[in-house]
Amino acid sequence: MDAAPITAHGVRWAGAQRDLLSGDIRGHVDVSSLSALPDLYALGPLEGVRGEVSIFQSRPSIARVEHGAVITTDGWGVRACFLVWAQVPRWHARVAPAPIDDLEALAEEAVALAREQGIDVARPFPFHVAGVAHDATLHVLDKRDGLPHTAERHEQAKRRHRVVDADFELIGFYSRHHRGVFTPADSNVHAHVRVADGRASGHLERIRLARGARIGVPRAGVMQ
Repeated sequence: MDAAPITAHGVRWAGAQRDLLSGDIRGHVDVSSLSALPDLYALGPLEGVRGEVSIFQSRPSIARVEHGAVITTDGWGVRACFLVWAQVPRWHARVAPAPIDDLEALAEEAVALAREQGIDVARPFPFHVAGVAHDATLHVLDKRDGLPHTAERHEQAKRRHRVVDADFELIGFYSRHHRGVFTPADSNVHAHVRVADGRASGHLERIRLARGARIGVPRAGVMQ
């Protein structure tokens, strides 16, 4: 696994989304190689475009689709097409002053908080959210066509799952300069969610947050 050098905010990555969309669906990242890292947060698509990898505080949640339903497991023995990760021992968090209606607004709150903490937002940084989702849509990739992978077939492989009025945890990575690497080609944010009872996790497409969500960025001086 050839990982990018660690950034000022502790963010690393290996593989790239653009390679996946160009047809390379191999598992370039051995997730088990990160299993000994404490305070680990990570996300990416599962090898073969057959699931999602989410890691929250060194606890994996591997989402797949079986018999039309999202199921999750907690094993490390998987590979990811690409992965972005960071170690964050402590978060600096505040309660959002109002409900938040979409992912872009949530990212703006995270950027504002990061600036207050002295984080250089021109560089990649992770953020964390915990609260109640009034309404959220996540997807889990489930490629079964056996055809060469393309951007169009990637969209077709998404199996969407709706979450309503549920406690959740979110890990996101923000960057202005890594579209097509570890964020989507049309966004500065790549985020995954895990429902608190563990029944679902995956790539977050949209979310409407209830009042009281706690938004966190790395506490100054604690990134590993």
